[in-house]
Amino acid sequence: MTFNLQSGKTFEETVEALFNQMGYRTKLKHVLHTRATYIYAVIDQPKGSQRLFIECKNSVDVIDVQHFCSRVAFAREKLEVDGGLLVANVGFSDEALLWGKKNCSFVELKTYKQLIAKSASFRKMLRKFSQ
Repeated sequence: MTFNLQSGKTFEETVEALFNQMGYRTKLKHVLHTRATYIYAVIDQPKGSQRLFIECKNSVDVIDVQHFCSRVAFAREKLEVDGGLLVANVGFSDEALLWGKKNCSFVELKTYKQLIAKSASFRKMLRKFSQ
């Protein structure tokens, strides 16, 4: 699935809107420790809040994953986030997926298509429980 910029929204704004629909409170282009993150998202859950850094990229290679993991690790040390999500519009290189899975358990790697599917199933679950 490719992203269409004709909608007037950036990729980050579209991803932020999806997280808002899933119940997250978000800040777009939140700056933390002089490092810009594209989206900061928080959701309240029974066991406490979950805080995420979300970065959006067109395609992702291993260097992108390593940089993002180091930013999230730094913020986790400062107790400012619990984890991270790197969203790729086009996809991830095989090397990026392998490195992320092996070395960075606190960061999820998802494509835009996977995020849409998660959003749809989350909304379906909310409708089921609200009846």
